[in-house]
Amino acid sequence: MSTTGIAAPVRAQNRRVLVAALVATVVMLFTAFAAAYLEHQGAARAANKWSPVALPGVVWINTAILAFSSVLAEVFRQSRRRGLLWGAMGLGLVFLGGQVFAWLELRRSGVYLPTNSYASFFYILTIVHAAHIALALVALATAARRPRIASLCVGFWHFLGVVWIYVLFILKGL
Repeated sequence: MSTTGIAAPVRAQNRRVLVAALVATVVMLFTAFAAAYLEHQGAARAANKWSPVALPGVVWINTAILAFSSVLAEVFRQSRRRGLLWGAMGLGLVFLGGQVFAWLELRRSGVYLPTNSYASFFYILTIVHAAHIALALVALATAARRPRIASLCVGFWHFLGVVWIYVLFILKGL
């Protein structure tokens, strides 16, 4: 019996396991950050030392950009029209640029990483998320050349969009 017919499904299964492990790791990471944030927030509020910072307006624009990017990526997954994937990736780069703009806007307002606990959590959560977006952009670029992994990469991209909404819910206390 030839192993050629078995190799492709095994590789596909290995890719799914790898992505599932990556998603589980990201879930655990952001859950740990959220738990630390909520614990620290409760203690700081009890001591009247909690000072939330107004989120820069670009954060909300970035949210729309990331959502539209996800839509383009999904349409790519359905149609395999590569231009849509490149558009999604371009919007992902715009999202990263918007994050840099948000951090610079906070700096101009005198809000730095060590300014207070809220600012520290804002910077850490958004920087870690941005690093994952950068990683996902590399994956999407790879998917443009390797259609077999496109569905997994687009799924991870959607997942990071959900993580972004989660981060905003935490930071806004919604």
